[in-house]
Order: sequence, then C-alpha cells, then structure tokens
Amino acid sequence: MLIRFLDIVISLLALVLLSPVFLILMLIILIVDGSPVFFVQNRTGKNFSEFRMYKFRTMIRDSEDEKGITTGSSDVRITRLGQKLRKYKFDEWPQFFNVLSGSMSVIGSRPQIPYYTRKFEDLYSQILVKKPGILSPSAIQYSNEEEILAAIDDPVSYYENHLIPVKCRMDIEMVRKFGVKLYFNALFSFVKKIL
Repeated sequence: MLIRFLDIVISLLALVLLSPVFLILMLIILIVDGSPVFFVQNRTGKNFSEFRMYKFRTMIRDSEDEKGITTGSSDVRITRLGQKLRKYKFDEWPQFFNVLSGSMSVIGSRPQIPYYTRKFEDLYSQILVKKPGILSPSAIQYSNEEEILAAIDDPVSYYENHLIPVKCRMDIEMVRKFGVKLYFNALFSFVKKIL
C-alpha cells in the first residue's frame, strides 16, 4: 500500500509539474508529425494481464511490426522529432497516466510486449509477480539501448539473445529485493544519471 501511495503522489506531482511541457509537446507533435499524438500499444502487466501503455508517438503511423521493437536510433520508421523525444525520454512521460490507473508502477521492470513475454515466459514469470514500471535498474543501466542496437549488424538477434536475458536477470534480482529502499534507490539513480 505504501508503494501504491508513492506511485500516486509521484505521478500526480510529475503530471502537474510537467503539464505545460506536456501541452507544448502535444502541439509540436501534432504540427510536425500530425495525429495521433499518442502511441498506444498492448503490453504485459502483472500476472501476465495485458494493458494499454501510452507514449508520445515517435514513429511513422502504423509502422510497428509484430515484435514491436525498433532496430536502434537509426531505424527509418522513427521521425526526426521522434529521435529527439526518444533521446531525452520525453516519449515515456504519458506512462504516468498508466501509473495512476494502477497498471504500472513508477519503479518496476519495463513493460514488455506479449510476443516476448510469451517467448521468454520462464524469465517473465519470475518478473511479472510485480507491476511493470517506468524505471528500473536495468532500464537505467541500458538507457542507451537504441544506440547499442544501432551499432549492431543484427539488432533483433542481439536484442533477443543478449539484451533480454541480461535485463531479465537484473529485473528478477530487483523483484527479489523489491521494497521502499529499492524504490528510492532506483529514483535516486535515475536523478543522478540525469544530472
């Protein structure tokens, strides 16, 4: 209950403080790339229940594939404006609405698409006993994931055979140690990385 209380307080504060920038970003996306402003995608939540996750749209409309991943920062489907939004993680801000709705937490494993949670069910069954989140130690460590994938000849294979197993092991460890202390440590690590 304390974690849920923290999620609500932090999300409300973030949405209130960021609301002017939110409105500006929405207007810029609408003018530069047209509608829709938001990208909505099915992700796997706690206990493998699916939910709709929100982001600012950064790709050409209707260009996602079955696996739902980008092949790095040089992916031709990403718009010019989308490159900037992704670089500074502005595209992730609408997920505070997912936190308020209860489908996500501020701290938790990054929500994965159903294709990969089914493919790596043995790993995700150990992770999805908790809600997915906006931030996690693995997400902070691999915040440059798109740059890594852009430098690889076969980014999809590298993502599936290296990044997913490594990040899942980190997320499993996070779930085992999850509590208020880890929650604040992850927040502090994120702020430290930004600064």
